[in-house]
Order: sequence, then C-alpha cells, then structure tokens
Amino acid sequence: MLLTFQDRLRIPWRGGAKQITLDNVVTLAILIGTLLLTAVHFYLCLVIMLLLPLVLLYLKRLFGTIHPKTKFFTIWFFGSCVYLVALFELAVPLLEILPQENVGFVVLMTLAFLCLLKAKQRAVLNHLSALPADMNGVESGKGSKEQIVLFSDRDDSDDGATDSDSGRLACQLCRKYVPPRTYHCKVCSSCVLRQDHHNVWLNCCIGKSNHRLYLAGCLFTLLALLVFANLALTAVCHPTPIFTLYGIIVMMPDDCTDIFFQYDIALCFTGSVYALIMASFIAIAIVKQICFISFGLSFSEWRRREHVKRRNCLWNWKAFCFGQ
Repeated sequence: MLLTFQDRLRIPWRGGAKQITLDNVVTLAILIGTLLLTAVHFYLCLVIMLLLPLVLLYLKRLFGTIHPKTKFFTIWFFGSCVYLVALFELAVPLLEILPQENVGFVVLMTLAFLCLLKAKQRAVLNHLSALPADMNGVESGKGSKEQIVLFSDRDDSDDGATDSDSGRLACQLCRKYVPPRTYHCKVCSSCVLRQDHHNVWLNCCIGKSNHRLYLAGCLFTLLALLVFANLALTAVCHPTPIFTLYGIIVMMPDDCTDIFFQYDIALCFTGSVYALIMASFIAIAIVKQICFISFGLSFSEWRRREHVKRRNCLWNWKAFCFGQ
C-alpha cells in the first residue's frame, strides 16, 4: 500500500506529472512544522533559530558522507522560499504594505526562482561528453604518443595552453580527455568544465555554463529576503521612517515587544528572522564568489591550491560576464 501511495502521489507539471517521494514530503513537513513552532513562544523561537543553522550544517556534513546525492537541501531551500512567499501574501498585513512593494517582492522572488532553476537545468551542460575513440590506444601505448596526465600535473592557465612535455589532459576516473580547468565531481560522477563547487542546495555542480545564473539567482534571492524581512517587520512592529527613495518611505521596525501575544503576528516576525538568517548565509556565499571571480579563481582551484595564471580584476570580471 505504501509503494502504491508513493507511486500515485504526483503533481501536474509541464511535460507530464512529477512523482513526489515520501522523503520530499517528510522534508517539507519538518520545515513547515519547525517554522510554525517558532511562533508559539519567544524562548522557543530563540532556541530553534539558534539551533537550526547548526543542525543544517551538521546534516550537510553527514549527508556528504552517507548520501551525497540527497535532495533534502534542495527541497528545504525552495520550500523555504515558497513558505515565505505564502506567508507574505496570506499572513502579513497587506494594508500596511504598498502595492508596488508587494509587486517588487514577488518579482524579485520570481527572478530568483527562474535563475536558480535555469542554473540547475543547465548544470548538465558542464558535464563533458564521452571519451574519444583513441583513449584506449593512448593508455595501452598504441596509436597516439601523447601522455595521459593527472589533474595534479597540469597547467591550468587562462589561455588554455598546456606544457608540451605533459601532453593532453585526461581524467583517469571517467576516461576522457578534458580541457584545462576541468575537475571531476565525485557526487555527479562526471568531469565538470570550470567547476566552482558542488552546490548541495541545488543538488548540482556550478561550472562554466551556469555560474552566472547561479550568482544572479543568489543576488535576487538576497534582495528578496531583505525586502521580505523589512516589509514584514515594519508591518507587525511599530515602524520608524528612515529615508525616502523615489517617493517610497523606507521604514525600519522600532518596537517588537508585544508580537507573541497574537499567533499570526508572531508568525510574520519569526518568518522575518528566518529570512534574515537565510540572507546572511547567502550574503557570505556572494562575497566569496565576488572574491574568487576578482582573483580569477574558482572555489575548487582555491581549495586544491592549484596554480592559475591570474590577470587583473577587470579582465577576470569581463571573462566571467561574457563566459570566456
């Protein structure tokens, strides 16, 4: 009965209904139940919000060793975004929010969703095609005289040049020739062109084909979370005007002492705190990306301490923006 129920649990989707597995349902249930529980009491909210990042970091480390291809973090991230959008539209007092502010938040979150989903879809373009037919001849010493080299023996210069003594670059795990700055991802079991890192929140590798979409999605998500936190807090707390921007009065919360006397108001407050926690981690990821792009490095190259011929910051950003 359980297998039959799991097989018939589907949602309508473009190109055919998508099956929903029980582990996805359990992840969403844990996420929603945890966030709803935070609005019960202030001290309960404090404990959960302090422990939640630590628990997620521990689960990330745990799943990295026992189940690297898990969809738990992907479901958690996108489920959190959908929860915040639903909370904003249903629980946040819309009478305190201008229509253009509501539209702005929805547009930012929509752009973030589109960029990140497109980055996940284009991740497969990072994976290199199958091995040329002459690989076996090279390994056996027949045919081509070019030497098969390990990743640690290569020259990853920006101009793609390789040392004539080293020969062509090849991956010893998936048995294929690879261009410079290509790395083998053990989770994806494939060589990824200019791999930056394997992102557990999208369950895919970030490389040359989707790096710009990933960074744009992070930026839109950060802006959407900050807008949500500001609008929700100023709607449920006593707001204080700070400055005016293009005719819109920007306000900040002043007094939030009596929010836990009403459950829906407390729910908006805890959602704002959760959005700020998400925004802080995304901001750290964006700062890291900006630093690595400015230096002409990827996170994989920095972690492996591999040599890359660097150029100036302007050229690195130009190469990144135009996909060079």
